[in-house]
Amino acid sequence: MTAERRLLRFSYFEHEWDEDINGAEAMEAELLRRAAEGRWQEVDDDEPDEFATFDELAQRAVEVVVGEWEMPAAAVELPLDMLRAVIAEGGWSFAAGEFSDFEGHHNDTEYTVKLVRDLA
Repeated sequence: MTAERRLLRFSYFEHEWDEDINGAEAMEAELLRRAAEGRWQEVDDDEPDEFATFDELAQRAVEVVVGEWEMPAAAVELPLDMLRAVIAEGGWSFAAGEFSDFEGHHNDTEYTVKLVRDLA
């Protein structure tokens, strides 16, 4: 049986934030806005291999965004709820994922996931 795969990425695009966004309240508002309005995008990239389950990916994102950054849980829940919907609507299964947090001049905070489903 052959499986179809799909690589998706969700980013908070911190490097595109307006320079006027300063202070914890403004940053929280922008993070929540991007979490609510952002979309999972199809990518052609290396396959993620950091986490084997959706729950492991979610746990790491919560540790960083909620635990370390002290941001609302909704900043993680909104994009992951969107991903759950993609999985359910398309008959996909979570195969692997990665979470990278913001790093100065290097990368934005992003989730990358590999989804699979059997072709009939």
